[in-house]
Amino acid sequence: MNFTRSLLVLTEDADQSILSVAVQFCKNSGSRLFVLFVIEPDRISRLASLTHQKVKVLHKKTEEDGWKLLYLIEDEAVENGVWTSLHLEQGNLLQMTKHYVDAYEIDVLLIKKKEGSKRIFVSCSVPVIGL
Repeated sequence: MNFTRSLLVLTEDADQSILSVAVQFCKNSGSRLFVLFVIEPDRISRLASLTHQKVKVLHKKTEEDGWKLLYLIEDEAVENGVWTSLHLEQGNLLQMTKHYVDAYEIDVLLIKKKEGSKRIFVSCSVPVIGL
């Protein structure tokens, strides 16, 4: 299969370990890398309730952490000659992923393997690679 447009989906529980793998995948396949960080308001509200913190404070921290991850992957992509496009959105993870797959004509979806990723594997219209 020929992958020309890859979408890496990140959330607040993502870590840096998958960034290098995603960049190397795109470098090896000659793919453009679209990176989407999704802030899920429902998760932030639940976390705020559980930790007795303000939603606004948690939202701001999540957004800052998201941009940090996006800039880290951009730096690595530039070093490896991989074209990137960075996106930070707020909303439902599944809906945002579907929207980006359609809007940017994505060939392959890259996600972190975790328990919650099953719903993406099942509902996605393109191949999904768990990193």
